[in-house]
Amino acid sequence: MRERRLKLDPNIRFLGGRERPAVRWGKRVTQEEMAEALEVSRVWYGALESGSRARTSTSLLDRLASVLMLDGDERSELFGMALPELKPMALQTQSKEALGGFRILRSTAKRLWSATTDVEALVIATEQLAGIFRDAHLVFYSRRIRVGTWEWPYIVDRGLGDNNRQAFEAITSGKTPAEVDDVVQYPLLWKPGDLATSEDYPADVRNDHKRIFGEPTLDLDSFLHARVRSRSGIVAGLQVKHRGSYSYTSEVRTIIATLADLASLALS
Repeated sequence: MRERRLKLDPNIRFLGGRERPAVRWGKRVTQEEMAEALEVSRVWYGALESGSRARTSTSLLDRLASVLMLDGDERSELFGMALPELKPMALQTQSKEALGGFRILRSTAKRLWSATTDVEALVIATEQLAGIFRDAHLVFYSRRIRVGTWEWPYIVDRGLGDNNRQAFEAITSGKTPAEVDDVVQYPLLWKPGDLATSEDYPADVRNDHKRIFGEPTLDLDSFLHARVRSRSGIVAGLQVKHRGSYSYTSEVRTIIATLADLASLALS
């Protein structure tokens, strides 16, 4: 538990359904913050993390797994350690992936329905995306302000954000506003939940993208982009970028497409 807590991204803004105080952003998640997110005492949580024997409920284990952003295997291991009688039972890989996806989408939906602004809803969806891709170099949402003009606040930036912006400026230099929209895959991704990678670009845009974003000092040619769109005209996208060659599984693609669809519904 301590290892997983210390691996949480310091820039994450939510632990489960609880928002971290602004003064804690960019800092390591503490035991106190974990205890508050789980609604238990600091002493009790500290004892649990130190390995003291403690009987816990399945609902608390479920909250703990969510706050620590455990994947399917880690979640199963946590339940097995807390409830030894479950050890002989094991779900098949695809079942664990399905349950993990359901858990992510269920918790996201609850938070999205309580969002009071467009930005809050987009941040919630993007933070969930960061929880799925803990190894991503950049995680952000992009939002269309007008034709050819987009904003993209980074939720996760592992030191490549400025370079990514400079590469975007380089690839859009001299282009018309409509051509800039093409670079951001609009209107290629038209409907809520539409999904694409760099391989789905038109050939000319793809070649420019690979030449600039694939440059060795940046090497951000692998990405996944899901469209968010509301009835009121909001056009946005959820994006994750990795360095080098990265494979996005069909299960993950389905989860992210549904995440974008839920965000679109909440914004509508």
